[in-house]
Amino acid sequence: MKRIIPILLWILGSIAVIHFTNRYTHLEEDIMAIAESTLDFITKEEGKRNKAYKDSKGLPTIGVGHLIRPSEQHLLTATLSDQEAKDLLRSDLKWCSETVEGAVKVPLTQNQFDALYSLCFNIGETNFKKSTVLRKLNQNDYQGAADAILMWNKPAVLEKRRKRERDLCLGA
Repeated sequence: MKRIIPILLWILGSIAVIHFTNRYTHLEEDIMAIAESTLDFITKEEGKRNKAYKDSKGLPTIGVGHLIRPSEQHLLTATLSDQEAKDLLRSDLKWCSETVEGAVKVPLTQNQFDALYSLCFNIGETNFKKSTVLRKLNQNDYQGAADAILMWNKPAVLEKRRKRERDLCLGA
């Protein structure tokens, strides 16, 4: 009997380790899926160009809304592969990640996360942090936060994008 207890404890411990390892592996996969869905949504909203172009403000841009910096003059004549454009977007989203994850104090669904990243990427860190969207969200007013996304509709060409972000935020 004394020998059986340590064996049973060892077996239970092994099962627990396997269970938690699988659980964290799936959690990591879920995070990867969120990242992919975020990239896909923003790419659809922003559009993607593999060669440099001038954005609506006349600034040199490439990929998915990447503003070409003075230190990146080589991008003015480059042709990006789809993967390179995606990698550049992923890199550009680092500041969005810090902004959204640092400012939002309530749990988010994947759809809410994607919508907020899209909004933040488009309006910038300062505007996001000062927004009614963030204020309402942190007051647990998810509906009010989603509705507040519609306030960011200037220029008028953004109205449809904001409706899609709002719908995504509400899980529609």
